[in-house]
Amino acid sequence: MHTASTDPADGPREGRLELRDGRTLAYAEWGDPEGRPVLGCHGSPSSRLEHHVEDPAAYRRWGVRLVVPDRPGFGNSDPQPGRRVTDWPADVVQLLDTLGIGRTAVLSLSGGAAYALACAHALPDRVSAVGVLGGAPPPDVPWPWPGWLPTSVRAAAHRPSAAATALLRPAFAPLTVRPQLLPRYLQLRLNPADRRVLGRPAVRRVLARTFTEGLRQGAGALAEDRALLFRPWGFPVGEVRQHVRIWHGTQDWQVPVALGRVLAAMLPSVDARWYAGEGHFLVFDHARDVYRELLS
Repeated sequence: MHTASTDPADGPREGRLELRDGRTLAYAEWGDPEGRPVLGCHGSPSSRLEHHVEDPAAYRRWGVRLVVPDRPGFGNSDPQPGRRVTDWPADVVQLLDTLGIGRTAVLSLSGGAAYALACAHALPDRVSAVGVLGGAPPPDVPWPWPGWLPTSVRAAAHRPSAAATALLRPAFAPLTVRPQLLPRYLQLRLNPADRRVLGRPAVRRVLARTFTEGLRQGAGALAEDRALLFRPWGFPVGEVRQHVRIWHGTQDWQVPVALGRVLAAMLPSVDARWYAGEGHFLVFDHARDVYRELLS
């Protein structure tokens, strides 16, 4: 079963899909329904409401059809107990088939990188190109952990996924109390470039909406998502054959640029751009170039 809304043309046009196993997958579309498709793999925490422009009408002007599904447990998508990173492409195939999308580019922000690359690996005939904004590599190689990361999060990396989820859930629970304030919190703790971007009211509104929606079911999905990212992802990143574009700020305090450089070194076909002095949310200043390069 598939239902879709009739929201304004520039989005979000929201829909829900009943997957073959009975779960509900929620998604949102932005921009031109006849435009070139881009599948968005949202960050962690985030949701189908994640987009990378302050004015969604830009997608229509650029001829882009951005489709962003909620991962299990985020937003309005049902949880998937025991899921793995490699389970995500099967959900994506059902969504693409339902929407009549044959091939698509995939664009990820932050914690969505694992899922974008999993789709590329599992769906070589459906994924044409991959974009990674401020993403990290799989933990198959030693991570240069940032000093500000809580010890509980570092400890989770050495536990099986279920145990890591249990450890991380209380650490993330405070985020669910007033998630609309997360952009303000990030503005205070991130680097000057991110503080400048988050100082724009329209950017804060975008992030507040997507964070709030992403955490509507509580901290469980976020804890599970982070636990999965700390474990081997279940596929060799070095076997991703599509061209991957990476955009990463050298002053990204959320995902340090050292992690982006490790990811770039693991990929056989990659074009990495390191933005001097910029941070985790650089896409709000460079969205037009990002989408143009991804779809070129």
